[in-house]
Amino acid sequence: MGPPLATTLPTTAVVSAILLHHLILKRFEIDHLVLHLTATSWAAYAGLVSVVGLQLATSTAFSFFAILSVTILVYRAFFHPLRDFPGPFPAKLTKFWAVWKTWDSKFAFFKQVHPELRRQYGDYVRTGPREISIFDVKGIQPVLGFTSKMEKGPYYDVFERSLHLNRDHIWHRQRRKVWDNGMKQSLSDYGPRVEEFTSELLDRIERTNGQSVTLNEFCIHYSYDVMSALVFGRSMGFNTGQSSDVANRIIQIIADSLHALGLMCHIPWLMKALGTLLSSAGPMALWEDWTRDQLAERRALKDPRPDFMMHLLEGTPRSPQGDRLLFGESRLIISAGSDTTANSLTCIFIQLALHPHLVKELRQELECGGYSCLRPQPVLDSIINESMRVWPAVFFPSQRVTPPEGLQIPGGRFIPGNMIVTIPAFALARDERNFARPDEFLPERWTTRPELAMTKTAFLPFLIGPYTCAGKSLAMMELRSVTARVMAEYDVVLPEDFDATKFFGGIEDHWTTGVPKQKVRFVKIAK
Repeated sequence: MGPPLATTLPTTAVVSAILLHHLILKRFEIDHLVLHLTATSWAAYAGLVSVVGLQLATSTAFSFFAILSVTILVYRAFFHPLRDFPGPFPAKLTKFWAVWKTWDSKFAFFKQVHPELRRQYGDYVRTGPREISIFDVKGIQPVLGFTSKMEKGPYYDVFERSLHLNRDHIWHRQRRKVWDNGMKQSLSDYGPRVEEFTSELLDRIERTNGQSVTLNEFCIHYSYDVMSALVFGRSMGFNTGQSSDVANRIIQIIADSLHALGLMCHIPWLMKALGTLLSSAGPMALWEDWTRDQLAERRALKDPRPDFMMHLLEGTPRSPQGDRLLFGESRLIISAGSDTTANSLTCIFIQLALHPHLVKELRQELECGGYSCLRPQPVLDSIINESMRVWPAVFFPSQRVTPPEGLQIPGGRFIPGNMIVTIPAFALARDERNFARPDEFLPERWTTRPELAMTKTAFLPFLIGPYTCAGKSLAMMELRSVTARVMAEYDVVLPEDFDATKFFGGIEDHWTTGVPKQKVRFVKIAK
């Protein structure tokens, strides 16, 4: 007669937990299976309850998950391939450490915690159970460059598929051709549209009559109008005061979600699970329904003005799968493209308000050399670049996974295979080894004083390599257009009690950069 179930079941659970970790969890990435595994676990538990009763089923489940947890933690702390890399001990055990540090730092993980980790531990820091953050510029090309053999990390499995959110490099390369050809063909046609929206913004500024307004609001409304017209052939109508209630709710939904995204970007498996559960209900359902309606209306347009969606429609098969791809990419373009540009514009205007000598130089350049949003100009572009160096539009570093054979950083360390690697662009841009006086706003480092930018390759506002931002040219068009034309006609005047240290200290790192709301006055200059 064999041992009773009260002994065999917990023992079997212990052995199963150890085998599960050794044979599967330490060898394969299962982040995308969280919901499946959760449902399977509950189903197995319910089935066990029906066979052996609640008490024995619960003790068996407890034995399994307790031993599994201990096995995982001991392995991560003492036997993991990254065990010799320095870093905070809690970070070796769980990425929830990063979630806690994000909350504890008031959403300043990437602008405060990362630089401190570099100073304390060096250029190669273990910031997660299988994650290394590299602060060494020698790692930029091997990790992010065109010759890199690395794939995207698990963060790119969250939400719906798009050019940005996918990990299939072959599919990405094919889809990127559609985007690049579309951007190349549409940008010259779209330049006048950008200027039209800038004219609408100037009209709105004119109507303020020099009264105090919220700068962020003007910038975000402008960028959403531009991007929605680029995608769906017509703007949301914010600048002209014709926005719908649905459009107003959507922009608020996105704003309200940023803190949650700022926490969950560290744990993409939870981000994906919650996104799947909430995609068909609540605020996100409104966002998805609006996208579907707008895409249907865009398809029905006769002889639309040139826009980017024309090229996406031509390059996407008409099928349920193709439609889902267009839904995902249109939401990506509008949300990511709008928030990043708006935050960059806000920071640029604040910097110019604080540095009137730069405004004078910019106006002189515009008076002497003319202006076009399609071409770079030394002073204008130096102001834009320096603002993005000091306060990038996105703090979250792009994830990559090392190939199975590992990765040797030339002149640096060897990273074992199948490990997540990030290169924190903000920390590199604020590193005194790369930029002299890195915390100061000095646009001349991009023009007349190149010695202030010792390592320009550490400037990564749009990334580099095959995954560089596809909308870089459009973003620069918007930034040039608004900065040049507004500053040619107006002074941006801050309140007398404005505290620059408090303002910039209040910038948060969410999924995108969170810039504090700031009141300003647009004062017409005498000509």
